[in-house]
Amino acid sequence: MVEKAQRSVEETPRRTRERRWEVFVRESKSDPMRRVGTVAAPSPAVAHEEASRLFAWYARDVWLCPADETHRFSTYSLAETEDEEGDAENARSGGEPRVHEETEGTPRVRGGEDRR
Repeated sequence: MVEKAQRSVEETPRRTRERRWEVFVRESKSDPMRRVGTVAAPSPAVAHEEASRLFAWYARDVWLCPADETHRFSTYSLAETEDEEGDAENARSGGEPRVHEETEGTPRVRGGEDRR
């Protein structure tokens, strides 16, 4: 059974003084919107230019949301590094991976040792 993730609101202040914008793009008509990153810009128009240059060269749709009006719920803090995040996850889960994958009928655990 998979343990339910514990999330908390991230209140860490941003490092820039310009307004931050969360960027969402849709590559084609049938694709869902997906978050691709954040840009800092003084206005939506400037944010759109920057986001298009960085994340959405060929995107059908680009959505921008003010980051200060977007609430982030996560299982990790932005202050944690990637290595610390993995260590914290292993500690919470007792050292066992949480994602299982079936490959050609043989159960395997992604990110862990083979469990045949």
